[in-house]
Amino acid sequence: MKALLILMLAVSFGLRAEEGWVNYYKDPQKAAEWEKHLADTPEDPLIAKLYALRIGLCKMVDEGKVELEEAIRIWDIEHARRVNERLLSEMKRGRKRML
Repeated sequence: MKALLILMLAVSFGLRAEEGWVNYYKDPQKAAEWEKHLADTPEDPLIAKLYALRIGLCKMVDEGKVELEEAIRIWDIEHARRVNERLLSEMKRGRKRML
């Protein structure tokens, strides 16, 4: 279940599209989704870390400290890394339970 939630969070900051960058960082619906994810799973450190990363990157873009494209690149890298770590961890735990 958590793996599905994590994968659904993939499109939370930005996404490359053929015509350029699709910007989700100022999307109030995406912000509300993140608030809900955090409220629904306050004990999940992955959700808290990704939420904090998103908030920090948005603030940096707003302040002109980082370009939107760079913030999206950072998000893509960190999101993929953290989700992969979680999925590997869950797979290992699942194998141990089966033994």
